[in-house]
Amino acid sequence: LYPGAKMSFSLDVKAFCDKAKKNPETVMRAVSFKLFSAIIKSSPVDTGRFRMNWQAAGPTPRGGIVAGEDKTGSSATASAQTFITNSSAWQEFTLTNNLPYANVIEFGGYPGDGPNTIGGYSRQAPQGVVRVNITRFNTLLNEEAAKVK
Repeated sequence: LYPGAKMSFSLDVKAFCDKAKKNPETVMRAVSFKLFSAIIKSSPVDTGRFRMNWQAAGPTPRGGIVAGEDKTGSSATASAQTFITNSSAWQEFTLTNNLPYANVIEFGGYPGDGPNTIGGYSRQAPQGVVRVNITRFNTLLNEEAAKVK
């Protein structure tokens, strides 16, 4: 979300999987990918730099900034899927965006109105991108857990 920030939900997934007697690894990987994809795809787009800078990692968020642009989100989504699929540690995944304006996109605070902002918020994502997708977490979890034997 911003430098040093991370989002973690591994304990919620593990508890659900234990209760539902499902394969926690399969559920964790699938839900993480669905949630990360939703966040990437719902990110506002001007140049595509913001979408390009979503980075999946394990428990330690990635640092740095990714060069380039990704208006569709396909490159960032593919990178997240590759990491989630190939990571030997599956208990906790994080998604980080280290661009200096990531926090402002999520929580507002742009000075004044402009072509891409209104009232300090992105016109494309006035409710942020992480928070609105986290609210979908339980639905995603139930959908993926129902698929796993």
